[in-house]
Amino acid sequence: MIKLKSLAAKVKRLRFLLTNKGLKWTYNYLHLCFFYNTTNSFLNKYLYRFTPYPSYIEIEVTTRCNLRCILCEHTYWNEPSTDMSFKNFRKIVDQFPRLKWIGLTGIGESFLHKDFLEMLSYVKSKSTYVELYDTFYFIEGKVAEKLVELKVDRIFVSLDAATKKTYEKIRVGSDFERVINNVKNLIILKERKKIHWPEICFHFVVQKNNYLEMPLFIELVHSLTQGTNSVVQFSRMLHWFEEAKEEFIEVPQEIIQETEDKGKELGVKVWWNLDVPQDKPPISRCTAWTMPFIFATGHVIPCCAGNEANRRDFQKEHSLGNVFKTDFRDIWTGEKYKKFRSMLRKGEIPIQCKDCPLFNVEEPR
Repeated sequence: MIKLKSLAAKVKRLRFLLTNKGLKWTYNYLHLCFFYNTTNSFLNKYLYRFTPYPSYIEIEVTTRCNLRCILCEHTYWNEPSTDMSFKNFRKIVDQFPRLKWIGLTGIGESFLHKDFLEMLSYVKSKSTYVELYDTFYFIEGKVAEKLVELKVDRIFVSLDAATKKTYEKIRVGSDFERVINNVKNLIILKERKKIHWPEICFHFVVQKNNYLEMPLFIELVHSLTQGTNSVVQFSRMLHWFEEAKEEFIEVPQEIIQETEDKGKELGVKVWWNLDVPQDKPPISRCTAWTMPFIFATGHVIPCCAGNEANRRDFQKEHSLGNVFKTDFRDIWTGEKYKKFRSMLRKGEIPIQCKDCPLFNVEEPR
C-alpha cells in the first residue's frame, strides 16, 4: 500500500511538471534525478565508460560576500573579490548546448553581482533547471518578484539555526529577522501570484553551535511553510580546516533520529547530504565528477565537494583547466581530465579528491 501511494504521488508530480513546465524542462529534471548521484552499478559503469559531455554544471559568478560566517573559508581568505562578467558567463553556458541543470552558488553572495538577475534570465530562457543556495539576505522587493517571474526552480535557504542568537553567532553580519521576513514574503508573493516556483527548501550546516537545534529547526520550517512541500537538507561541515576546526562535529545518531521523528510528525521531508554518514562508499562509485564546478576566475574543478576547505590556491593549482583560456570541451577531452576519470574508475584517488568528504579517500594499506 505504501509503495502504491508513493508511485501515485510520483505520477501526480510528473503530470504537474509536464503541465506547468513542459516536456523539455521535465525531461531535464528527470535526467538529473536518474543519473546524478546514481547508486545503480550499471549506470555508474555507463558514465565511466562513455563519459558523456556534462549536462550539469555549477558556476560561481562572484566571490564577494557581505557576511563573515565562522564556518566559511571566505572569512579567512586573503585573495581579492572577483566578479565573472556576464559576457564570460554567457560564453561558458553556450558551451553546454544540452545543459539540463545549473547551480549558481559559489563561495560568495550571488545577489551582490550586478548582473545576476540577467544571468538567471539567460539560463532560464533555455529551459534549464536552475538551483540556488542563498542566505536570503538580499531576496526582497524587486529581486523576489523577479525570481517568481522567472520561475527559478529551487532555492535552498541557508539558515543553519532555529534561533536568532545561534544564527547570528554563526552568520556574522546577517540579521535573523530580516532573513525570516524575506522567506515569508517570498512565500506570500508566490501565493498571491498563484505560482508554484521557486520551490523553497532549507539547508542547515551542522556544527557544534547548532546541532542541538536541529529538531527545533524542523518546527521553524513547518511554521514558515505550514508543511507544504517542506524540505530540509542537513549537511555536516564539508571540511574541518584549521581556522574552523573547533566548530566541526559529526552528526550524533540520536540527533539524527530525533530530527527524523520530528520531520515525520510535522510532515517535513528530511534529507541528509552525502557527507553525513560516517561510513563512506568507495570513490569508484563517485558520479559527482559529472557536475563540474567553475570558479569566478574560470578555473575548472571536478565538483563542489572540494570547496570550503580553505585551500583555494591548492584547488586552482590542481584545476583541470581554465575556461577563460581553453574551451571546456577541450578541457573535458584533454589528458588531465582523462587521467582524473581513469583514476576514479580504478578506485585510485586523484590529488583533487584527497580531501573528499563524500567518499572513502583513505589510501589502502
